[in-house]
Parts: sequence; structure tokens; C-alpha cells
Amino acid sequence: MKTAVVLVNLGGPDSQQEIRPFLFNIFNDSDLIKFPFGRKGQSFFARVFSKIRASKSSELYAQIGGGSPIRYNTVKQGRALEAKLQKDGEFRVFTAQRYWHPFISEVVEPLKQGNYEHIILLPLFPQYSNTTTLSIINEWVRNAQELPAPHIVQRFNCHPKYIQACIERILEKMEDFSERPHILFSADSIPESQVKKGDPYADEILETVDLIMENFHGYGHSLCYQSKMGPIKWLEPDIDSELHELYNRGIRNILVFPVGFVSENLETLYHFDIKIRDIANKLGFTQYERADTVQDHPMFIECLQELILELCE
Repeated sequence: MKTAVVLVNLGGPDSQQEIRPFLFNIFNDSDLIKFPFGRKGQSFFARVFSKIRASKSSELYAQIGGGSPIRYNTVKQGRALEAKLQKDGEFRVFTAQRYWHPFISEVVEPLKQGNYEHIILLPLFPQYSNTTTLSIINEWVRNAQELPAPHIVQRFNCHPKYIQACIERILEKMEDFSERPHILFSADSIPESQVKKGDPYADEILETVDLIMENFHGYGHSLCYQSKMGPIKWLEPDIDSELHELYNRGIRNILVFPVGFVSENLETLYHFDIKIRDIANKLGFTQYERADTVQDHPMFIECLQELILELCE
């Protein structure tokens, strides 16, 4: 059976010139943040907030090389996955981004031309959320009506091989500590209003953390969030507050693991590696390290392979 797999991640600007339109696309997504007054209101507020945020975001991207590596990293994951899958049948892996090129709409045409019998849509978010996974599904529906209905991987937050990949990333950094560190898990925040409406994201983050910690008996750990946007209330505690709390408790060695990401991005490369590291140093932590995201770790690629093959049975 001829099968197409579409990996979709958040996306990111490749250059400074792309930052403002990229931000507009984020703020214009009502699945993420719903502004008042319908479509016109959504577009209006998206223009306002993207203009406000663009200058500051440009400064941050400048500190990590001028753009996001997420598109390149997603392509790398796709190539590794395709190499695995081709041993199991006729598979082709495509990559797309939710908020920047290549958009889902840009992948539709080659999928049509390929006459694929089977399409699998795989959002690269371990935990399901209306703000991420559902947003991708809705964007797919808007753009791919002429294609066969896809099979969709909605979550993989508890998959054993994903968990093992996370564990191995943490262990890689654990070797750098002379004393046992506190493991600080951090995840992208979402609006509390989404959780109150039944979004399972927060519960699924906790499930992932609990499974990882089964392999680190005796280690202290906690969970916090980052990346709040706008004036509404988001999941807490934020990572800045958690660092202050941990320092006040006498903890001096911190190992941060970005539990909701599968690729390096602005959050990991700037927020964790520069901003939060600086806060930790100024507070007086003895050691602050950040574990890598799973990226193209062999166990993670095997996780994706198994998820896809299960849908092809």
C-alpha cells in the first residue's frame, strides 16, 4: 500500500524578515487564542499583537542565529523516519509547519500528485491539546478536502519508546553533575480557559512526567510552564517563579527538561539556554543544565515508526 506520512510541527521563521508574519499566523489562530468579534476581530488583534511582539522577538532570534532551526530539524526527523519505514513498505514522509513554510496547504498538491492510498497525519506534539493537535487537524480539514481522510496520531505522551528517548536525553546531561540535581520539567503553557473546557494537555503532561520519573527514584522533581502570551490567565507556575521557589528551598543544582518539545526551537535555545540560565546564575545556583529535546534520537524515531505501522495494520 502506497502511504504518505505528514509530520507537522509548530514552525518558525528562518530569517528576521519572517518574524512578524510568523507571529501574525500564531495570533490569528483562534484554536490557540480566541479574540473577540469573530474573524475580523481575530485578524485585527493578530495584526496588533504581532506588530508589538515583532521587535522583541527579533532581538531574541538574533541571539540564536537569526531564525528558528525547527524546519530543518523536522526535515531531519522526517528523513530518519522515512529510512526506517521504507523497510516496512512503500512509504513517503512529508514535513509541514502550522505557522510557517512549508504550510500544510503547500504539502497538499504533492500529496494529490502522488496518488497515495493511505495518508497518516502526525502532529509532533506528544501531548494532545486543542491549541496544537486540534489546530493542526482543523488546518488540515480546511486545506485537504480533496485528499482521502487521514489516519491521525493524536498523542504519544505515554509511548514506551518516547519515554525512553526522554530518559536517555536526561541521562546524557546527568553525567555533567557532581551532585544529584533536581529535575525541573518545563512545558509550553496554554490558557487556563482551555483546560476548563476539557483540554487534556495538563493531565497528559503529568502522565509523561510520572512515567519518566519512574526511572529516577530518589530524585526531586517539579513541573512548570513557559511561553505565556497576552493578558489572559495561563497554566502556572511559570519557570521564573519555580526557580525562585526551588532556590528558597535550598536546591542548588538544576537539570531542566523541556517535556513538551521534540525539537530545538526559540524556547529551548533562547529561553532555557540564555534567559533562564542567566536567572539561575544570578540567583546563585551552583549548576544549571538543560537536557536536549528528543530530536532524531533513535528511540524517538522508532516510536514514530511504531505509531505509523499500527495505523497501517
